[in-house]
Amino acid sequence: MKKRDLYYERIPTKLLREDFRLLGTFLGKVIKDQEGKIFFNIVEKFRLLSKNTLTDKNKSKVFSKISTEVKKLSPENIFKLTRAFSHILNLLNLAESIDASRKLNEYENPYFKNKNQNLFIEDLIEGLFKNKKISDKKIYKQATNLDIGIVLTAHPTEVKRRTLIQKYANLIYILEQRHLYKKYPSKIIELDRQLYSEIAIIWKTDELKRTKPSPLDEARWGLAVIEDSLWDTIPKVYKRLNDIFRKNLKKDLPRDFNPIQFGSWMGGDRDGNPNVTAEVTKKVLLFSRWQAAKLYDKELTKLIQDLSMEECSPKIKKVTGNSFEPYRVFLRPIRDKVRLTHQLIENHLNNNSILDEKKLIQNKYEITLPLREVRNSLKLNKGDHIANADLLDLMRRVRCFGINLARLDIRQEADRHSKLLNELFRKKYNIKYNSLSEKEKIKLLNKSIKEKKYFVDRIKITDKENKEVWNTFKQISKSPNECLGAYVISMTSKASDILSVYFLQIQAQIKNFLRVVPLFETLEDLKNANSVMKNLFKLSWYRKMTSAKQEVMIGYSDSSKDAGKLSASWHQYKLQEELRGLAKKYKFDLVFFHGRGGSPGRGGGPIQATLKSQPAGTVNGKIRITDQGEVIQQKYGYKPIAEYNLCSYIGAVMDASLNPPPRSKPNWRELIQSMSEISTSAYRKYLNQSEDFIRYFKTVTPHKSLGKLAIGSRPTKRKNVDNIQGLRAIPWVFAWTQIRLMLPAWLGTTEALRYGSIKKFKKTMIDMEKNWPYFVSTMDILDMVISKVDPEISVIYENNLADAPLRRIGKKLRYQFDALVKLHNKITPREVVKERKKFRKALFIRSNYTEMLNILQANIMNKLTNKKYKKLDKKFLDDALMTSIAGISAAMKNTG
Repeated sequence: MKKRDLYYERIPTKLLREDFRLLGTFLGKVIKDQEGKIFFNIVEKFRLLSKNTLTDKNKSKVFSKISTEVKKLSPENIFKLTRAFSHILNLLNLAESIDASRKLNEYENPYFKNKNQNLFIEDLIEGLFKNKKISDKKIYKQATNLDIGIVLTAHPTEVKRRTLIQKYANLIYILEQRHLYKKYPSKIIELDRQLYSEIAIIWKTDELKRTKPSPLDEARWGLAVIEDSLWDTIPKVYKRLNDIFRKNLKKDLPRDFNPIQFGSWMGGDRDGNPNVTAEVTKKVLLFSRWQAAKLYDKELTKLIQDLSMEECSPKIKKVTGNSFEPYRVFLRPIRDKVRLTHQLIENHLNNNSILDEKKLIQNKYEITLPLREVRNSLKLNKGDHIANADLLDLMRRVRCFGINLARLDIRQEADRHSKLLNELFRKKYNIKYNSLSEKEKIKLLNKSIKEKKYFVDRIKITDKENKEVWNTFKQISKSPNECLGAYVISMTSKASDILSVYFLQIQAQIKNFLRVVPLFETLEDLKNANSVMKNLFKLSWYRKMTSAKQEVMIGYSDSSKDAGKLSASWHQYKLQEELRGLAKKYKFDLVFFHGRGGSPGRGGGPIQATLKSQPAGTVNGKIRITDQGEVIQQKYGYKPIAEYNLCSYIGAVMDASLNPPPRSKPNWRELIQSMSEISTSAYRKYLNQSEDFIRYFKTVTPHKSLGKLAIGSRPTKRKNVDNIQGLRAIPWVFAWTQIRLMLPAWLGTTEALRYGSIKKFKKTMIDMEKNWPYFVSTMDILDMVISKVDPEISVIYENNLADAPLRRIGKKLRYQFDALVKLHNKITPREVVKERKKFRKALFIRSNYTEMLNILQANIMNKLTNKKYKKLDKKFLDDALMTSIAGISAAMKNTG
């Protein structure tokens, strides 16, 4: 086998190899045409050098050789070379998306043999039908009661520009067409012209975001994903699920069936983000209603054009008279109101014209009710096929997306509410709220909530921050209830934090309360959450006010940053068990909201394994989960993948609800509890007892440059303090991922596994690995982390940036990681390790290109410390650093 072809042999499927080779060839042509043969030869030289890591056992020697060659390059060529490798990785991701889509299509092929994978919604639900312990009636009831909230949050880890994402989508379309017309040479010639043109445009487009997005920009981004992909995908998903029940039970799901609701934090999340104000929230809400009205206008217009028939029901005839086009006449008023909504909001946003809220669409029933009448009429007149086509698709969209596509959650820190109450109660009753005990606060809020004496509007609020918090509540009171979701309180630590938001909603005279969702984030908050909720559940008036319904959000990011991944995940698990028991005791309907990130260090991982690993009885058909950063585009940006992921959510929730995992055994719990304590102690020892460790993070990782990346409207720090505690979890994880150590996902785990692997616990560990989904999932995610970590890469950064004490820190961390790998392999059954390797193939095929970017990044960071470079050269190096961050993010896929 030729050495240079070895890379392609690692690519798992023939068509994926062909696609990637094709894209690489065209990128090469574009680079040669645009930058000249000399630079093209430089790219080829480094591409071939990077492949030596596949065959040379001494990788550090290869890395050193590449570093030597990089040092010879000019800053301009370093920038262009970084761009080239970054584009290669983005094109590989694109090819993999198409390949994944092909695999999904294969499933629908009756000749496809490998169907027993439990990857598809059909497999999961039909598996439930085969389970004799679960009745068909129970499965049907569970499906009809599904309530899955997918919340799209702002994008502080999505580094790709929106314009490039659109161009990648164009490339996907061209490649799809190329596969369809592969037997037609003339078509291929034309498509190849388009392919070259598109890649040339991509190469000539600046891939860096030069200005930070505003919260409104972030909202536009999120809504664009809905318009471009999810809008068409939702009807397909619902039809697919309905087909499963029609096939197995010979009955349809209810016509108002709507298992998925989309939420958003874009323009509503003001936690530590001064850029999100009441005025911004108002604009985001209006913009999302404008976007929804535009989409409904288009769909209703098409429907009116299609429904030219004359036969109709008496109900419609009564409205339309003797019209020979009754459906068109019947639907025009709602289409015109939707169009007017679009026009009035547009004039208000662009020209600041007065907006008459009464003329706008206020709720989804204004659209669904006339559509329902049309559908009933069609079914009465032998038009079932027409009724179940585009019309039913539109009805499904309206139920899912409502009048603003995604319900906006409001999020604010608990301390901000306390600060406002302190000013209000001081001016009204001369009471220093913040000086009261928790018991006294609950008593005061209890009295104030029950009395419903509206006084806040009569108080002149002088503090600027307090005024902004109050303006948010006033804005909520003016917005249609259907546009809003939950009010999430970050850093919740007391029952009074929750009651304060209900009190402020009452004072703002909000007719339909937003449900108040406490977010428990740090390790201490996870430990104390049970007592916090108990203080509320035992209040009879709280039960009445909430209709005995409670949503609780679990924070994965800050708890992992605070205590390490292993300890955080165990306390998240325990909290759910505790609150499940508490809710049962006080007869509350409890829903968990999982604040997961994309990376393993922030709760990321496959949804089926994640939900299956939750404690029994904590899913129950209802769940909310965040999707954020680059994960949104990966999951929902391409329609076939979006369909698969939405189906996965539905299948996973049903499976976890109807076929829950076994209860954990006492000896499992005792062991994992001890391991958790050891892990926390070890993790915190690194963070708190060594100044060199913090200096290592600040020196060796590109964390300072992350603040320069224009990838989010939110600051990288909660408060203006220069320490790890003040740093947000996202840049903490992001920075470690860049240098391929991924510490937040495993630091402290080595010591825990060392304890768990002693002879005394051997049988217990084997039992846990076989029979406890929580532990299986924990070890599987750890395996994924191990496959992504490349400890030798960190040496390159140290050689370029670290002094002797910092190199000792790096050596110690690599020693801990090597020990972790050995312990992991010792604990995990050999056949499981082998099976997991199959699922990690995608990681290995990009490794040499990623390594190239890491070497470039480390050398760029070194050069930026050198003051000899002039302004232009420094700009090339700055841009090269930003580009390398983007490229490594594309390679790792879940960076923050």
